[in-house]
Amino acid sequence: MVIDFYQTQASPPVRAVALVAASLNVSLNPKPLDIMEKKEHLEDWYIKLNPQHTVPTIVDGDLALAESRAIMCYLANEYAPDSPLYPKCPRKRALVDRFLYFDIGTLFKSFADYFYPNLLYAQAYDPEKEPKVKESIGFLETFLGDNDYLVDNAVTIADLAIATSLTLPDSMDYSLSAFPKVEAYYKRLQGSPKWDEINGLGIEIIRGFRSMRAQ
Repeated sequence: MVIDFYQTQASPPVRAVALVAASLNVSLNPKPLDIMEKKEHLEDWYIKLNPQHTVPTIVDGDLALAESRAIMCYLANEYAPDSPLYPKCPRKRALVDRFLYFDIGTLFKSFADYFYPNLLYAQAYDPEKEPKVKESIGFLETFLGDNDYLVDNAVTIADLAIATSLTLPDSMDYSLSAFPKVEAYYKRLQGSPKWDEINGLGIEIIRGFRSMRAQ
């Protein structure tokens, strides 16, 4: 069955789903949306699929599903139930879920709050928001400890999601050098399947947008 994937390549949550799908060997049918000029995400047909009018959204048969981390878990459960990327062991899976929630609720949120006003609206960085960025990356540094990955020292969908979130500060030329474990972790995960095609391209798009806006 074809899984339609409504997306825009610049979005880290979109790319996180694409990266997980590639690693699970699950095929998605890309349906690009122009959310900047045509604002296709606000059209009635799309709002019927996703009343929050966010990306990504997938449609798999009669299921329309939004929220990137929910989509990742669904793809693993439905199409790759034996994959170690989303372990069956309840305790390991609970830890993977924990880091997925940490990512979207703390790490990526701090990035979006700090970087998006500058990226999307050319606003100056708010210095009061940067401490949250440093704090959340610091949490990740602590979680990694002496391990290469977050759960059982093996790659999971949580690592792929977090690595994609880290592309946002990368796109904005924000250094991770104060967090050597996170910096090494990010570089390590750039070896994931289709990284350049998915996240490399997304980083280029964001940097290109910044360059164009600066002219």
